[in-house]
Amino acid sequence: MNFCPRCGTKLSDIIIDNSCVKQCNNCMYIDWNNWIYISAVVVAYNNHNEVIMVKLKGKEKGKITFPGGYRNIGETLEQAAVREFYEETGIKINHLDLYKTYTKDEQRLVWIVYKTKIKDPIVFCDNDEVSEILFVSKRNPIDSKDFRGFLTEKLYLDIINELS
Repeated sequence: MNFCPRCGTKLSDIIIDNSCVKQCNNCMYIDWNNWIYISAVVVAYNNHNEVIMVKLKGKEKGKITFPGGYRNIGETLEQAAVREFYEETGIKINHLDLYKTYTKDEQRLVWIVYKTKIKDPIVFCDNDEVSEILFVSKRNPIDSKDFRGFLTEKLYLDIINELS
């Protein structure tokens, strides 16, 4: 950011707590340069103690991850998780338990992960983001080379180690 969002004055570089930040010399606004992307992710178990993962379409075609995505302005994190899960799977959920938080600083990314239990039968609804849903268990693992990225692999390992 080069200009103050409050008054429009050009921001100046200053050092605070050994960090270079920008400050408005007019209204004293400070841009801490600490923005992050928040993604709400859902780990959903079915009646067979399998976890649902999704295979992506588009530019990341074939990559596998957990259903989830970015929070829209005005949504709670729980609302974002429910919406994203429905958009990617076609499955409605109404109860979430907070599970874990994961970070990837180089991408300024935070995953807020929720768990839920869903009932059979599960019917996938085709959509623009996901080509199919996968049911993952210790007996039916996924090769990490197919994962979307580091956070998917980290969450997958945590979940698969908890499965019976």
